[in-house]
Amino acid sequence: MIPDRRPCTNIKIDNFVVTIGYHPNTGAVCEAFISERGKPGELNDTLARIGTVISKAIQGEDLDDIQLDNILGELDTWADKLA
Repeated sequence: MIPDRRPCTNIKIDNFVVTIGYHPNTGAVCEAFISERGKPGELNDTLARIGTVISKAIQGEDLDDIQLDNILGELDTWADKLA
């Protein structure tokens, strides 16, 4: 399991930001997210789902077990922990 707090790098590409998260103990990439800054809506929801699938793949989870309908709920729970 990766810690709740971890170092990351933000890369700006046009109106988007790619965030790469690193495991604090090993420095290995453990997550990746994409967002369109300041623009809530369907596109950001889809980008969040894509980032979650990529991150789960990086973390070695079985992608066949991922239920996309639950991903936004997981992201809301994660965001609440950081607030």
